[in-house]
Amino acid sequence: SKYGKTAKLMMVMGMDTAARPHKNWQENLSLALKLQAQLERQTPGITRPISLWAARLNQDLSSGAILVEVGAAGNTRQQALNAAELLADAIISIARGCG
Repeated sequence: SKYGKTAKLMMVMGMDTAARPHKNWQENLSLALKLQAQLERQTPGITRPISLWAARLNQDLSSGAILVEVGAAGNTRQQALNAAELLADAIISIARGCG
């Protein structure tokens, strides 16, 4: 990576359940998949598989809501910051229509 060693990124996505309706969860998941693909194009291996939860995770409050887990207990602060820079690059690419 141009930022050095990085932590891994994982999108955590809520889904619709009978008890907790979340009508736009598939739209949010679609954006998460697009973001994951952009991240992998830019920095292969930076993402972990998307984690789907039978919960809303407040993602029902706004379309395009994605929860991103940055790193794990074994990562340094700098590795997490490096991953955050790459995440920002990917979000900018998608916002500009380049992703």
